[in-house]
Amino acid sequence: AAGALAPADAQRLAALLAGREWTWLAGNHDPALPALGGSHRRELAIGPLVFRHIAEPGATAEVSGHYHPKLRLALGGRAVSRRCFLHDGRRLILPAFGAYTGGLRSDSPAFAGLLGPGARAVLTGEPCVSVPLR
Repeated sequence: AAGALAPADAQRLAALLAGREWTWLAGNHDPALPALGGSHRRELAIGPLVFRHIAEPGATAEVSGHYHPKLRLALGGRAVSRRCFLHDGRRLILPAFGAYTGGLRSDSPAFAGLLGPGARAVLTGEPCVSVPLR
């Protein structure tokens, strides 16, 4: 993907990296260091907080992104499906931010062993809505 960046996007990314310590986290579609600068790791721990691609059952203080959650609900009298963040006080699962990435429904069995009681979804977009997961 690094080689396919538009020149303006590559320049903007280079400006973001300049003068900073930048770490790319390995994912299932990008397991190797991109030719963009920075370092590359499987996971990154900052104090008790761990950033990794795929959530690990039993982990705490974790931020992950592999599942790309989305939620469908009635909002303002119509059905809406949006990308969302999922969290339960122990972990945060990020939505997809790319244009070409799909999403996994928040009621998927894949989340069953990851999120504990009181888990919530925070839908992206306007308005930003926080709802309990069922």
